[in-house]
Amino acid sequence: MTPHTPEEAEQALRDAIDSGDPARIAAAEADVERLDNPKPLVPLMSSALWYASHDIPVFRLLAGRKHPFPGSHGLKDATTDLDQIRAWWSRTPEANIGLATGHKFDVVDIDGPLGQKSRAEHWDSVFATIDASQIAKVLTPRPGGMHIYVPATGDGNGAGIAPGVDYRGQGGYVVAPPSVITAGSKDHPGRYRFLGTPAFTTLGGAA
Repeated sequence: MTPHTPEEAEQALRDAIDSGDPARIAAAEADVERLDNPKPLVPLMSSALWYASHDIPVFRLLAGRKHPFPGSHGLKDATTDLDQIRAWWSRTPEANIGLATGHKFDVVDIDGPLGQKSRAEHWDSVFATIDASQIAKVLTPRPGGMHIYVPATGDGNGAGIAPGVDYRGQGGYVVAPPSVITAGSKDHPGRYRFLGTPAFTTLGGAA
């Protein structure tokens, strides 16, 4: 059944992700993109200020990319200072948004179909618990890619905790919605988007 509303498309995508079927996920993502396109995008500055208002440190990434600005301190520049954030995005309004992990949340990075396969295979032993504790889910531009935000643990980063699955904790960062990867990048082009409503207002975690 073809979804006709954004809500139907999002539910179909949730079901597809839970199935772990890459082809089904890709088709559902295409439906979400098709039905979501008419919505106006929230300006990146407004989004960065929104994160900071929830005490989530942000910093600038290059427009259309995942990388910090040359000459910056990257995630070490992450701040909740609203005046600093306004100054950054006033100068570079197309800059993507980076969120430093390990402060208010960590992130489980599902890297495409291989990561979704691991998620399905290890659901009972690992990912059911991760899903139950999740604060937010973000769809990344990579087909089947997803960031699962979980409460901060104090742990550092971990690569390859399962095939196609990485962990971002202290000393790490993620690209945040509504950042966009452009077609000229070596990464998959597209927009980062929340799947459902994030629960950032309930966050505690380390300062």
